Amino acid sequence: MYGKISGILMPVLALGLIGTGVWGYQENQDKNSILIKAENQYQNSFHNLNFHMDQLQDELGKTLAMNSKTQLTPSLTNVWRLAYSAHHDVGQLPLTLLPFNKTEEFLSNVADFSYQTAVRDLDKKPLTPQEHKTLQTLYTHSKDIQSNLMKLQSTVIKKNLRWMDVETALASEEKPRDNTIIDGLKTVDKNVSGYRDIDFGSGGIASLNHTRTDKMKNLKGPAVSEQEARDRAVRFSAIPSSQIESVTVTPNQKGTEYEAYSVRIKKKGKSEPITLDVAKRGGQVIWLLDERPTGRQQIKIEDARRRAETFLSTHGYKSMDPISYADYTGVAAFTFVYRQGDVRVYPDSVTVKVALDNGEITGFQSEPYLLNHKPRIIPAHQLSLAQAHKRVSPAFHVKETRRAIIENERGQEVLCYEFYGSLNNEHYRIYVNARTGEEVKVDKIKAVSI
Repeated sequence: MYGKISGILMPVLALGLIGTGVWGYQENQDKNSILIKAENQYQNSFHNLNFHMDQLQDELGKTLAMNSKTQLTPSLTNVWRLAYSAHHDVGQLPLTLLPFNKTEEFLSNVADFSYQTAVRDLDKKPLTPQEHKTLQTLYTHSKDIQSNLMKLQSTVIKKNLRWMDVETALASEEKPRDNTIIDGLKTVDKNVSGYRDIDFGSGGIASLNHTRTDKMKNLKGPAVSEQEARDRAVRFSAIPSSQIESVTVTPNQKGTEYEAYSVRIKKKGKSEPITLDVAKRGGQVIWLLDERPTGRQQIKIEDARRRAETFLSTHGYKSMDPISYADYTGVAAFTFVYRQGDVRVYPDSVTVKVALDNGEITGFQSEPYLLNHKPRIIPAHQLSLAQAHKRVSPAFHVKETRRAIIENERGQEVLCYEFYGSLNNEHYRIYVNARTGEEVKVDKIKAVSI
């Protein structure tokens, strides 16, 4: 009898073990695919940074060699575009906890100096000797930055270093296997902080970075202690105290743009921590990341969106419109923007990640909202919707229209008409200035619109 039972049970157990193994293998493959995707994004951003810095140096050199005002204007415009692109590349790297603000400020100032010079009438107001000297200084310093970045890039490739190791080390304060990337970027930023010989003019530069510095003032409220930051982080994570193994709180490094506590929550029986940043002033949670692996999808996207909306409402984020989501393996990342009346305010955005196995919130990013949100007096539009629509290509199939506030490339808020639609099977958002009728921005929609 026992032989018959074992003859039945053994195949069943074997199938169970095989199924468990296949499931585990698939979970590991899914997690690896996410890590590879993030690593590729970081590598691409770093290589783009080097490429744009190389072009920026060349273009600055051209401006020094030019004598024709008709050639100087487009060259300075290229300098502005390249500096802005390099600044954007820096923002795509995992440097939230690593001071790199001096380099970002330098690129912002280069962008604004070249823009303000390019848009003026150089026939009536040609470059001054001091502005020529400034261009020479910017060329010299950009050459120095590019040289250091190229050395770092060469080492990264030679040693096959991983940016994900940098991100994990910065978030957890663990020492990475190789400090080359962190040390290299610290060296670049330290050198840039020593650039004292740049004169952008007595009127100063309305740089992208000064706009960001002003936005830091939106982080208002009384200062919070480490204990208060700990308590706020635990409440925000909604983890029962019985499930918490440990909580560590660490102030962020000096030199970062805003002061915050990094809170690391370790759950019992879980190897992956939950990490949060809590602002020292006001105590708002800036971001949250739960690194746990996700299981098989059980939650529909629509349900996940409702959970994200409930999460935001519970934590005081009212009048938020979902605008898009990205469906990663086992996770849906929803982007929301603030709505004032019937106007979407795109600078005030948050992102919420929802695990599709059980609906838990595994990611949250509110920095844009916290830095931009403020009472606004929305001006009256000078163009009608019909007038603005005429500025859009006739080949563009418009599906939705609304009013929106966006930021232009110089960080200035602009009231626009937003036209959402498609062209050649690709989806776009086109923004037309509601005052001038100029096309301010065109966004290609990579994520699914909701």
